[in-house]
Amino acid sequence: MKKIILVLALFSISFYSKAEYELLFCTNADSLGNCKSKGETFAWKGDKTELTLIIMNKEKLGVTKLNLMLFSMSNDREGKLYAELEINKIKPDALFAVKKMYFYKPGYYRVEVLDENHKSLSNGYVTILDRSE
Repeated sequence: MKKIILVLALFSISFYSKAEYELLFCTNADSLGNCKSKGETFAWKGDKTELTLIIMNKEKLGVTKLNLMLFSMSNDREGKLYAELEINKIKPDALFAVKKMYFYKPGYYRVEVLDENHKSLSNGYVTILDRSE
Protein backbone atom coordinates (compact mmCIF):
# COMPACT_ATOMS: atom_id res chain seq x y z
CA MET A 1 0.00 0.00 0.00
CA LYS A 2 2.86 2.40 0.83
CA LYS A 3 4.42 1.73 -2.58
CA ILE A 4 1.17 2.63 -4.34
CA ILE A 5 0.88 5.88 -2.39
CA LEU A 6 4.51 6.73 -3.17
CA VAL A 7 4.00 6.05 -6.90
CA LEU A 8 0.83 8.17 -6.94
CA ALA A 9 2.61 10.98 -5.08
CA LEU A 10 5.52 10.92 -7.55
CA PHE A 11 3.10 10.86 -10.48
CA SER A 12 1.16 13.84 -9.15
CA ILE A 13 4.39 15.81 -8.56
CA SER A 14 5.54 14.99 -12.09
CA PHE A 15 2.15 15.96 -13.53
CA TYR A 16 2.03 19.18 -11.52
CA SER A 17 5.48 20.32 -12.64
CA LYS A 18 4.64 19.67 -16.29
CA ALA A 19 1.29 21.43 -15.92
CA GLU A 20 2.99 24.68 -14.87
CA TYR A 21 4.07 25.39 -18.45
CA GLU A 22 1.46 27.05 -20.61
CA LEU A 23 1.47 27.72 -24.35
CA LEU A 24 -0.34 30.69 -25.84
CA PHE A 25 -0.84 31.21 -29.56
CA CYS A 26 -1.29 34.88 -30.44
CA THR A 27 -1.38 37.15 -33.45
CA ASN A 28 1.25 39.28 -31.70
CA ALA A 29 2.82 39.97 -28.30
CA ASP A 30 4.22 43.07 -26.65
CA SER A 31 7.66 43.33 -25.03
CA LEU A 32 6.24 42.15 -21.69
CA GLY A 33 4.92 38.93 -23.22
CA ASN A 34 1.29 40.04 -23.19
CA CYS A 35 -0.63 38.13 -25.82
CA LYS A 36 -2.78 39.97 -28.37
CA SER A 37 -5.67 38.06 -29.97
CA LYS A 38 -5.03 34.77 -28.17
CA GLY A 39 -6.65 31.62 -29.56
CA GLU A 40 -6.41 28.08 -30.83
CA THR A 41 -7.86 28.77 -34.28
CA PHE A 42 -6.65 31.40 -36.72
CA ALA A 43 -7.52 32.36 -40.30
CA TRP A 44 -5.14 31.51 -43.13
CA LYS A 45 -3.77 34.76 -44.56
CA GLY A 46 -2.63 33.56 -47.94
CA ASP A 47 1.07 33.13 -48.61
CA LYS A 48 1.89 32.47 -44.97
CA THR A 49 0.34 33.01 -41.57
CA GLU A 50 2.49 34.39 -38.77
CA LEU A 51 1.71 33.60 -35.13
CA THR A 52 3.54 34.31 -31.92
CA LEU A 53 4.00 31.46 -29.45
CA ILE A 54 4.45 32.38 -25.80
CA ILE A 55 5.71 29.72 -23.40
CA MET A 56 4.96 30.69 -19.81
CA ASN A 57 5.64 29.19 -16.42
CA LYS A 58 4.20 30.11 -13.03
CA GLU A 59 7.73 29.95 -11.63
CA LYS A 60 10.90 30.57 -13.64
CA LEU A 61 11.45 28.82 -16.96
CA GLY A 62 14.73 27.54 -15.54
CA VAL A 63 16.29 26.89 -18.96
CA THR A 64 18.56 28.79 -21.32
CA LYS A 65 17.25 27.12 -24.49
CA LEU A 66 13.97 25.60 -25.66
CA ASN A 67 13.47 23.27 -28.59
CA LEU A 68 10.15 23.39 -30.43
CA MET A 69 8.93 20.49 -32.54
CA LEU A 70 6.09 21.49 -34.86
CA PHE A 71 3.98 18.65 -36.27
CA SER A 72 1.39 18.79 -39.04
CA MET A 73 -1.36 16.59 -37.59
CA SER A 74 -3.88 14.38 -39.35
CA ASN A 75 -5.65 13.83 -35.99
CA ASP A 76 -4.80 14.22 -32.26
CA ARG A 77 -2.35 11.30 -32.35
CA GLU A 78 -0.83 11.11 -35.83
CA GLY A 79 1.34 13.74 -37.44
CA LYS A 80 4.46 14.45 -39.43
CA LEU A 81 7.33 16.65 -38.37
CA TYR A 82 6.77 20.03 -40.02
CA ALA A 83 9.59 22.10 -38.48
CA GLU A 84 12.16 22.19 -35.69
CA LEU A 85 12.72 25.55 -34.02
CA GLU A 86 14.80 26.86 -31.13
CA ILE A 87 14.60 29.68 -28.66
CA ASN A 88 18.14 30.51 -27.54
CA LYS A 89 19.60 32.87 -24.97
CA ILE A 90 16.76 32.58 -22.47
CA LYS A 91 17.56 34.02 -19.06
CA PRO A 92 17.11 31.17 -16.53
CA ASP A 93 14.97 33.38 -14.29
CA ALA A 94 12.63 34.40 -17.15
CA LEU A 95 8.93 33.72 -16.68
CA PHE A 96 8.22 33.46 -20.41
CA ALA A 97 9.80 32.99 -23.83
CA VAL A 98 8.47 34.20 -27.18
CA LYS A 99 8.89 32.73 -30.67
CA LYS A 100 7.41 33.83 -34.00
CA MET A 101 6.14 30.91 -36.05
CA TYR A 102 5.24 30.84 -39.73
CA PHE A 103 2.68 28.50 -41.23
CA TYR A 104 2.85 28.01 -44.98
CA LYS A 105 -0.39 26.10 -45.38
CA PRO A 106 -3.67 25.72 -43.51
CA GLY A 107 -3.95 22.74 -41.19
CA TYR A 108 -4.00 21.31 -37.71
CA TYR A 109 -0.67 21.57 -35.87
CA ARG A 110 0.88 20.38 -32.62
CA VAL A 111 3.79 22.14 -30.91
CA GLU A 112 5.93 20.11 -28.51
CA VAL A 113 8.18 22.16 -26.19
CA LEU A 114 11.37 20.48 -25.01
CA ASP A 115 14.13 21.68 -22.72
CA GLU A 116 17.82 21.64 -23.69
CA ASN A 117 17.99 17.96 -22.64
CA HIS A 118 15.04 17.13 -24.92
CA LYS A 119 12.71 16.53 -21.96
CA SER A 120 9.10 17.36 -22.81
CA LEU A 121 7.80 20.40 -20.93
CA SER A 122 4.47 21.03 -22.63
CA ASN A 123 2.54 20.82 -25.88
CA GLY A 124 -0.34 22.56 -27.55
CA TYR A 125 -2.48 22.49 -30.68
CA VAL A 126 -3.36 25.23 -33.13
CA THR A 127 -5.55 25.21 -36.24
CA ILE A 128 -5.03 27.43 -39.27
CA LEU A 129 -8.29 27.53 -41.21
CA ASP A 130 -8.46 28.01 -44.97
CA ARG A 131 -10.44 31.09 -46.03
CA SER A 132 -12.94 28.90 -47.88
CA GLU A 133 -13.87 26.94 -44.71
